[in-house]
Amino acid sequence: MGISEENRLSPTVIALKWGIIGGVASFLLTLITKYSGLEESFTESLGWVSFLVTLLINTSILYLALKEVRENQDDMLTYGQGLGNSTLLGAIWGVASGGFNYIYLNFIDQGVIQKQMDLAREKLESQGLSESQIEEAEKMTQLMMGPGIQFIIIVVVTIIFMFLLGLVVSAIVKREKSIFDE
Repeated sequence: MGISEENRLSPTVIALKWGIIGGVASFLLTLITKYSGLEESFTESLGWVSFLVTLLINTSILYLALKEVRENQDDMLTYGQGLGNSTLLGAIWGVASGGFNYIYLNFIDQGVIQKQMDLAREKLESQGLSESQIEEAEKMTQLMMGPGIQFIIIVVVTIIFMFLLGLVVSAIVKREKSIFDE
C-alpha cells in the first residue's frame, strides 16, 4: 500500500506541516490558559493537568507526523529516521510557537510581561524577602521574560522535549526492512 512517486512528500515537508500545526496548537493552549484565568489561579494539581494535556497533544502530533513520514517511505521508517524527524519537527514547532509568542508579546498584549512581573513580585513578597533581594530577583526575571529570550527558550526547550519524546514514539512507529527481505 505504497504512495505513488509523484504523490510522496519529503520528510521535511511533513515536519513543516506538523510543526506549524503543533506551534499553533501550543500557542492556542497558552492563550486559553491566559484568558481563562487559569494562569492566576495556578496550583500544583493544575500544573500536572496542564502538563498531561500538553504531553498528550505533543505525543499525538508526533505520532501522526512520524506515521505520515513512514507512509511516504514505502511503509518503512528506521529508529534513526524517526528520531531525526522528531528533532526537526521540534525545531519547526519551536520556531512557530516562539514566533507566535514573540508577536503576541510585542504587538498584541504588551502588558502581559508586566502582569507576570507583578505576580512574581507578590510571590516574592509573600515569601518574606527583603526589598533588595526582590529587586535583584526582578532584574533577573525581567531579563528572562523579554520576548527575544522567551523565543530562544521556547525553541530550545521544544527541540529538547520533542527529541526526548521522539525516543519513545520513534520506537513505536518504526518499521524497518526485515533482514530476510532482499
